[in-house]
Amino acid sequence: MQTARPTVNADAAQFVEQCHAALRHHTSGNPRPFLELWSHAPDVSLMGGVGGHQVGIDAVSELLTAAAKTLNYETWDAETLAADFGDQLGFTVELEHLTRQIDGKTDEMSLRATSVYRREDGVWRVIHRHGDGLMTVEIDPEGRR
Repeated sequence: MQTARPTVNADAAQFVEQCHAALRHHTSGNPRPFLELWSHAPDVSLMGGVGGHQVGIDAVSELLTAAAKTLNYETWDAETLAADFGDQLGFTVELEHLTRQIDGKTDEMSLRATSVYRREDGVWRVIHRHGDGLMTVEIDPEGRR
């Protein structure tokens, strides 16, 4: 489900679709397709929903692989709120929606996810991802939470 129509070139749009397909695999337990899209440069970083932060592909790979082992979501969908790509850098800001069955009941989760991409040797690569649980914030009419 996409609510925003990001203006990106066809190459970047195709890469974002690759990321989406890879994240579907990741959230159903297979981290490999998503890890294959990451840069191996020393400045890659991950701020996952489990907390903390990882820098470097080894640390990022370790956390993404461990996280995938705990995931068994049946559906994953992205709602793109913003996206922009230049010649060398790009980003997406998305809401990700996941569902799975637990004890016969549907379990739903939504994440806020920001990803940053860099073109390396003519190919887009993920260089940063920050994802965490979406929480509802209610603001009263006077602007207080």
